[in-house]
Amino acid sequence: MIGMFFLSLVFSIAFCNSNYFSYEKIDSTLHAWSNEFGLNAHPSNDYQNFGIIYNLDTLGYSSRDSLPIFGVKLSANANTEEAEPKVLIVGQSHAEEIYGVEIAMEIINQFLHPQDYPQNRPKLQRGLYYTELWIIPTINPEGLRVVYGYEDESGNAIKDATYRKNKTDVFHHGSTFNGLEDVFDYLPGVGQDIDGVDLNRNFDFNWSFGDSLLVPGFSCNAGYNDDFDYYRGLHPNSESEVQLIMDFVREKNFLLSIAYHSSRSGCIDRYVIYPWAWKDKDGEENRQYAPGFSVIEKLGMEIAEISGMDIGQNYGHTGSSFRKGNFHDWLYRETGCIQYLIEVGYTPDYDYGGDYLIESDYLDEVLESNINAFFHLLMRSAGQNEINALGESTDGNQIVGIISDAYSNEPISNAYVEILELDQGAILYPRKANKSGYFCRILHPNDGCTVIASAYGYESDTVNVEHSSSGPTEQNFSLTPSDRYDISFDVASFNNSIVNSRLLFKGSLKTDSIFFPQNQSINLPVDNYEVIISSEGYMPQVFEFDLHGDMHFSMIALYEKVVHKKNDINLIDDLDSLLFSLDGMEAGDSLMVFLDFKYELELDYDYFRGYYYNLDDSINFMELTGYNYENHESFIPFTLPQNHSNGFLGFILELDDKINYRGVGINEIKIIGSVNCNGLIGDMDDDGSWNVLDVVALANCILGANCNVVENGCAGDMNADGGWNVIDVVALTNCILNDDCP
Repeated sequence: MIGMFFLSLVFSIAFCNSNYFSYEKIDSTLHAWSNEFGLNAHPSNDYQNFGIIYNLDTLGYSSRDSLPIFGVKLSANANTEEAEPKVLIVGQSHAEEIYGVEIAMEIINQFLHPQDYPQNRPKLQRGLYYTELWIIPTINPEGLRVVYGYEDESGNAIKDATYRKNKTDVFHHGSTFNGLEDVFDYLPGVGQDIDGVDLNRNFDFNWSFGDSLLVPGFSCNAGYNDDFDYYRGLHPNSESEVQLIMDFVREKNFLLSIAYHSSRSGCIDRYVIYPWAWKDKDGEENRQYAPGFSVIEKLGMEIAEISGMDIGQNYGHTGSSFRKGNFHDWLYRETGCIQYLIEVGYTPDYDYGGDYLIESDYLDEVLESNINAFFHLLMRSAGQNEINALGESTDGNQIVGIISDAYSNEPISNAYVEILELDQGAILYPRKANKSGYFCRILHPNDGCTVIASAYGYESDTVNVEHSSSGPTEQNFSLTPSDRYDISFDVASFNNSIVNSRLLFKGSLKTDSIFFPQNQSINLPVDNYEVIISSEGYMPQVFEFDLHGDMHFSMIALYEKVVHKKNDINLIDDLDSLLFSLDGMEAGDSLMVFLDFKYELELDYDYFRGYYYNLDDSINFMELTGYNYENHESFIPFTLPQNHSNGFLGFILELDDKINYRGVGINEIKIIGSVNCNGLIGDMDDDGSWNVLDVVALANCILGANCNVVENGCAGDMNADGGWNVIDVVALTNCILNDDCP
């Protein structure tokens, strides 16, 4: 028994390094701090009237082992929501990169124990007072446990100080590699791990450029065999760790962020990387820069200089050179938050071998320089003209404000804020204020600032703002509600039966879909609208209008005739195409192209286009570029032009062929025409009477599934529901027997 105890004790000690924060130590430390600081106002005289400053939250759970992922909120009055800039610190996403965990935990520690850090006291106070700081020590608890070692449920020792990914069971998801289902397949040492996904390659922005399954590594370090370490995942956002961080940052609307990493290979050691300066298409001399890059780069250069103070050698800095599904590019595109990925190290190109990716003898120096860089970013977020570790003044150039209703003075939730000098280009998603109408953006000292505030149902407002390096410039917006008007629709079939319809409204700031209540109205604000009316079995109709008064639309629903239909098509390569014949079509005939699809194309360089071809003539009626890789529906009307007949509709992918996105995935494409029903309902042979021949004709077209194609087949839709079935046969039979057909 004594021997068993001794072996168990040695085994536990082998998995424990009390100097560093393992997942278990993070868990216990955060909860201990929560018990001490999360229930009552902080006792320090440095934080008088600050209230509770610490709030521990579980943001979600890991993909395989369902380990809690913790987030810590640090702010004056942390138990309430206040209008202030939000900052996010992510200590770790790659398991072996443990420097960031130590930095993140030390940041929390300093805020909780200001008396031990008198040199940082003003920044600690201002950080709590002026910002809301969130710190996530690790978003990869599974991988972190592998790094420090643990014993699985079967008693197997699991430990690899070089492990990078999470623990997703990749084999279980369809790999043909010789792995074991429901067993964690890994090999101690760099690379070669079958299981796991690189969390910083799993975000749905340029995800397709990341490594697919079991791809060999291509490190700049010839002796660094990191095969399989960069697997992007089965599909974008496949990992629960990524899903929870995406939901979290969308909710919080952060201003600035740091994500800590480290480089075992040495290829990007001691570097600051930020949203983007892609060179993977046209090379170093023709990089593609993120909108607002001057603001992003200036702060990145400052962070690089301060981080390098540990050895007196600046960190390198660059916008991300390659597209590959990483967090910082996605975050900026999605929300406008600028994240700085800091590759933390001490000795340049240090050979860590197979040991922990940290130089323990110099940890204090690394912590000091990186925390100084953190404070610089925090003061930039707060708009505080503070002296940084270099002895230089922090830029205070900022615009902050509240967007509210001009009549009620109530804040407008999720209003839009566009700064023309920063937000150029459709590659960025619209920038929003938060739920309380608050917004905050950092500005370049030398740039102008033209702000447009807008919201659904309101008139937009544009202001030129003069800003200063001395601190934030407040610019509130009171938006006037737009005039609103009623719109009503009557949609009937050829026999004047009411047709149930779905209406899709597309305005400048909002899209909404409703099943339209007949003989009722919809109240909408002034705007330019595209409205799509669709009904089962009827040809969709699309029209546009400027709403400036009450409007009423009456229309006849025309039965649809599917001229062409194809399913499950992928257009990937340049000049991939589809072609549909329009034999029998005449000038003035109307068609509707229905697409259920998704597309990912390089914005302004790659296009998915629709053309009408007739002899030497062609007309471009559709053009798409950019990103919309969620399945969605599109309705595109087309009318054959005068002096044309027959011809073709063609759809073609036109690429510049320099960098390959995912292309176009089509679930279904239909070319839809219409059928005019001018005869009597139920009179299938159009002879002016109703008899058994009509019943037989209706039954035959139902069995042949071609009632919408055969001549006068539309007359068989007895109940005007847009379809033909046994109910219509029964209705026709009964009206003949009762001699009361229409």
